[in-house]
Amino acid sequence: MHWSDKYIGKPYVLGEADCAALTIDVIEQEFKGTLPEFCKTYRENTRLKRVHQLRELSMQATEKTDNPVEGDIVLMNCRARPSHIGVYCTVDKEPSVLHSMENAKMVVRHKIRDLQRYFLSVEGYYKWNKQNSQNP
Repeated sequence: MHWSDKYIGKPYVLGEADCAALTIDVIEQEFKGTLPEFCKTYRENTRLKRVHQLRELSMQATEKTDNPVEGDIVLMNCRARPSHIGVYCTVDKEPSVLHSMENAKMVVRHKIRDLQRYFLSVEGYYKWNKQNSQNP
């Protein structure tokens, strides 16, 4: 059994159990990470504003990596914009992402190679930058 199995099928709830909330929960619970408070408390109220917020938070609190490991962040593009986030995992040696999908109305795990089927692509992989992960 993989650690991500227990999350699959949990319902999607915007602002409470969405992609960002799932990512925060997984990093804190499974990987004992400490995330900056500003990542947990404030969400913009429109999709476009959330896209900009996601990009800004990525730049402030993470470092891009070309060699992701379990627990790293996967920033995904939808409609050519970074607008979705999940957690990198490897299941049966297959690079995958655990994410809460609004269209699916639940948490799912997809193989990275299959993301295009869901109109998603990987923008990049990120590690939390512990030095910059304090409140701005």
